Amino acid sequence: MTKKSISYVVMAFALVLQIAIMPFQASAADPEKAPTWISPINYLALGDSLAAGVTPTNELGIGYTDLLAETLAKQEVLLASNKGFSYPGYKTADVLKDFEMDVTKPIVGMGHSDQTATLHQSVKEANLITLTIGANDVLPNIKFDDKGTPVYNSGELTAAMMKVGTNTQQILAKIYALNPDAQVYVMGYYNPFPYLSPQNQPMVEQLVMSINSAIKSGLTGTTAQFVETAKQIAEDPYTYLPNPENIHLSQAGYKVVMEAFHKSLMENYSWFAKDAFTVTAKDATTVELNWVPVIDTGMISTYQIFNGDKMVGEVMSPIVTYEITDLQPNKEYHFSVQAVDQNGKKSMQHLNAKYTLDKEPVEPTVMFTDITNHWAKDVIEMAAMKGIVSGYADHTFRPDKSLTRAQATSILVRALNLKPKSTKWAFNDLADYADSTKKDIQAAYDYGLVSGVNGHFMPNQPITRAQLALVLSRTYEVATGKPFTPTVAAPFTDIKKFSKDTQWAIAGLYQMNIATGDNGKFMPNDPTTRAHAAKMIVHSMEAIAQ
Repeated sequence: MTKKSISYVVMAFALVLQIAIMPFQASAADPEKAPTWISPINYLALGDSLAAGVTPTNELGIGYTDLLAETLAKQEVLLASNKGFSYPGYKTADVLKDFEMDVTKPIVGMGHSDQTATLHQSVKEANLITLTIGANDVLPNIKFDDKGTPVYNSGELTAAMMKVGTNTQQILAKIYALNPDAQVYVMGYYNPFPYLSPQNQPMVEQLVMSINSAIKSGLTGTTAQFVETAKQIAEDPYTYLPNPENIHLSQAGYKVVMEAFHKSLMENYSWFAKDAFTVTAKDATTVELNWVPVIDTGMISTYQIFNGDKMVGEVMSPIVTYEITDLQPNKEYHFSVQAVDQNGKKSMQHLNAKYTLDKEPVEPTVMFTDITNHWAKDVIEMAAMKGIVSGYADHTFRPDKSLTRAQATSILVRALNLKPKSTKWAFNDLADYADSTKKDIQAAYDYGLVSGVNGHFMPNQPITRAQLALVLSRTYEVATGKPFTPTVAAPFTDIKKFSKDTQWAIAGLYQMNIATGDNGKFMPNDPTTRAHAAKMIVHSMEAIAQ
């Protein structure tokens, strides 16, 4: 390789190319998408020529950012993409200047109706941001002698490396200041000079390692992910860098980089909302699965439940819970849920969870990790000790989560050890529930604790505070054989429109100091949280035992 060729390579990498970038808008019919739990991704690419997609012939083409957007679109999780803020020749200082000026630039991507966008607003709207920056800060400090050996001033090169680290840190700080929830992935660089002689390769590789270390230092203290590309490109450098006089990747090279980003995304991106799918042990052989509905439930027909590769159940929407029985202790299970719409189209990404039942049932007396400062901490722990309530597999209790009618009924029936008196189900909307849950609800109905509407129990609806009060009043009568008759009316101003039975049930809870209300109100139509339910049920059981 000649000195002239090597110099051209360096200049090509460091030169700020003023390429006119024309907006690219992908317009296509939006086919009916599969059901999904994943919020659509707004993807923003920031950086230099590699993010812009410059080819080995110095033309603007399809780069890794475009390929990543296409892959996400095929997965039906992409809302929009824009690489318009990625410019050839950009240094870290250029990106920082763009942030300071809040520049407006042409949109280059898909899914947008506008032709231009401002940087700040683009960052605020992005779920996913990729950053490719730093090489142009460093490479101008490297020259080559007649033999093609890299020559540089150690002090100047070290200063440039340090600047990459500090500027990367500042760029990320500006991103997170605008969008604290942004998920950022930062590209590591590869060896751009595979055509140099073998004796010079160790020095080049050390330089690449140093610039990547500088970039990584800028990620310290953030949630940004560093994406390795050096090893992948080194596997076939002459295919991925076909032009000895140009450091830009071929289409195959950009595909390799895209795959590295996509792999990191699959491993680290927060695809699903927290607690979207939970597994809770009911006893030594039974678990209860709970999940959130898909984002658009309008066309959802069923949810299919899998234990490994075997479908073990199917429930009709809007039911979002299922019990799996006859499991073995100390064996890891892989549970998943798949949504199916009314046209038979299935979700492309399923909710998944791994779970292992303990050999001995875990006593629910452990401290829950999310109630340390909660007002109901003591009563929640008491309820857990009595076996009235339990937490989740991640050792949380989720005290402010609503309790469903089915869950509340099962808790009370099991606390009283009630069994159904009849074998014919009273309600026609329980067909997709586990038999144990059906029996609990049937027992509650047989003993007069609950009733439905036109044969419907509405098991998945939150139980209101007024409904729970009425059920607890009936529970007291079933357990003691006599009704609890309050001697005074409840002082709450928001229960006057309710039936006398409900008002007296609330008055009974008030007189027994089970429910005190808030500022003279009982909030009867509010959903009952798990914390309030724990308090009301524990104190009701104590009153029954007296």
